[in-house]
Amino acid sequence: MEDILKDFARWVKSKGLQSKVPTDIDTLANLSILDLSKCKLRELPPSIGFLPNLMVLKLSNNRLSELPKSIGNLKKLKNLQCENNLLTALPNSIGGLESLMILNLNGNRLKKLPQEFCKLTSITRLTMAANMIEELPSEMKKLKKLLYFSLDTNNLDSLPEIFGDMRSLYYLDLSYNNFTTLPASIGQIEELETLLLEGNEINDLPSLEAHDMLIKLNLNDNNISKINFDLEALEDLQILTLDNNELEYLPDNICKLKKLNHLSVSANQLKELPKCIGELENLLELDIEENEIKEYPDSFTKLTKLKNLYINDNSLECPNLPNLEFCDLA
Repeated sequence: MEDILKDFARWVKSKGLQSKVPTDIDTLANLSILDLSKCKLRELPPSIGFLPNLMVLKLSNNRLSELPKSIGNLKKLKNLQCENNLLTALPNSIGGLESLMILNLNGNRLKKLPQEFCKLTSITRLTMAANMIEELPSEMKKLKKLLYFSLDTNNLDSLPEIFGDMRSLYYLDLSYNNFTTLPASIGQIEELETLLLEGNEINDLPSLEAHDMLIKLNLNDNNISKINFDLEALEDLQILTLDNNELEYLPDNICKLKKLNHLSVSANQLKELPKCIGELENLLELDIEENEIKEYPDSFTKLTKLKNLYINDNSLECPNLPNLEFCDLA
């Protein structure tokens, strides 16, 4: 072990990193946090996998095209940051990181994940945005402790049914992929608070009625022509955005969302608003730009908390509401 740590110390010196990384063997043996971010690194030495007490490894903003196989030896590692590198694949040995709880792989060139990735059953926060991922292994359903999962800006056309046992997942971002449909198991995530689906090609939504804890739902930039699940069930919903879809009407049950404070449905094909819209008693911001709406329903005057209103590109005038601070025609 001492010889391997000496090898790592020599590597540190060869890269001129002594100001960031200790080279004393005893200190390396007890090192718990290693920050090698922004060091212009193109490769790592195998000896990095033999720092026995390492718990946090920061490798972000380098030029790494791969991680050494020895990375899987870091049995105490809990936090691995590899954002903004050039990784095209992960070593199979990554499955050996049995203590890993946080993994950031944003901004790389990954197309797929090894099956061994699914052994990371302690992971709670996983971010893989801005890669080129085309598929996920079905065994990812084993990651039952996930709380935060970001997959936005990849090349995914579909997802396997992996969410059924992710009962505690509270944040899920699937934006900017190529989804037309979503797995039914999304409807089984009991504690979901944020669901981001922007920038896909979704035309058929799964049932989201089980998400009574959902606070934010973003469905912007899809192909949605109707909302065919019971919106009323989303009783905690505060933010709902449906911009740039193909909606011709909003269902009346949207008026039952008593906690809703932000509603955005710009760039659709709406000809009218629900007659009951005044029941949205906590609405603070409403965006209905770029539709075909010609008049407000009578109940609109009941939106007494409304502060911001966007109505451009309709046939409407700014209404007289007591707390309105901004109207884009004023």
